[in-house]
Amino acid sequence: MQSLRQKAGPVLYIALNFMHYSALFSARPYVSLLASERQASMLVIGVITSLYSVSQSVLALPLGRYIDLKGSGLPLRFGAALFLLSALGLAYAPTIVLIALSAILMGISHVMILLSSQTVLAGLELGGKREFYIGMISFTGSAGHFVGPVLGGYMNSRFGTSLGFWGAAILGTLCLLIALVIPQQRPSGSRPAPLQTLGLIADRNILRTIMISAVVLFSTEVLVSYFPLYCNEIGLPTLLIGTIMSTYGIAQMMIRPFLRYLIKWFRRDRLLILSLLLGGLFLAAHGLFRVTWLLFLSAGMAGLTLGLATPMTLLAVSEVAPPEQRSQVLALRVMGNYLGQSISPLIFGAIGSLAGLAPVFWISG
Repeated sequence: MQSLRQKAGPVLYIALNFMHYSALFSARPYVSLLASERQASMLVIGVITSLYSVSQSVLALPLGRYIDLKGSGLPLRFGAALFLLSALGLAYAPTIVLIALSAILMGISHVMILLSSQTVLAGLELGGKREFYIGMISFTGSAGHFVGPVLGGYMNSRFGTSLGFWGAAILGTLCLLIALVIPQQRPSGSRPAPLQTLGLIADRNILRTIMISAVVLFSTEVLVSYFPLYCNEIGLPTLLIGTIMSTYGIAQMMIRPFLRYLIKWFRRDRLLILSLLLGGLFLAAHGLFRVTWLLFLSAGMAGLTLGLATPMTLLAVSEVAPPEQRSQVLALRVMGNYLGQSISPLIFGAIGSLAGLAPVFWISG
């Protein structure tokens, strides 16, 4: 008979996912502003932003292999502790180097929490539980994307850019407390060969979803990296910037419960193409607008359209992944995502330095 803690495990993972994404998005959008205050150039800001993603790309596959072999407990707890350390580092970072180090720690913490949670919940296969919990992961991630920027914007407006990261630190503490009591996933106990792991990429369905997911992350990274700088350039206050960014998150949160019905109406491939096409147009529109209500509109419409792509690729990958290698398939998806996120700030940082911030959005769209 399952203990109460074991039965509550999925709920605790979902609660931790919401807390973590709220903390993450109360911090990440304002890292670029903090670096700008420390006199970093646009290109240096791009490098700092890319370090967050590079650290995840490097760690994702070995971490997935570890979780398959040993379970998710230790990575989850260690990731929560690292996030708290990174948030406190940003709150007191006097130099560009320490900001960059904190960004690396934040990236490592995120991939640990993300892979641990996704592996456990994607493994619940009976009675439609997997579809339900994958939907809840996406929903709570969107909810955190909504809550986080508002909290971060308020904290930055009230206490300044540096001490504003204390909001993320408080939420990070709550994440750590949940991680300490959450039940461990049972490891598969098998040690897959490295060549067998890399051979997963030969599966066309897996490769296709990984590539689509990477393209989405490549393009939407500009919202986190450069949208706060663009709004600051046109004279918007920090709290308003956070509120506009939260519109993107709440739009994702609103559309994702309808994903199952939309797939039935449009078919998965058509829905994905439509969401990417319209999402790109609304993303490009960010660079055309300087009026507040139009920025709210473009952010909301981008969230409604691009918000469908992430759960669709996650569901597709989890369906085709071999059960004994699910963590590694999810890790390959994460590697693709963050490879896109790693390249994006560098490319768009160079574009921003040469042509200004508005063209960054036109090209990413």
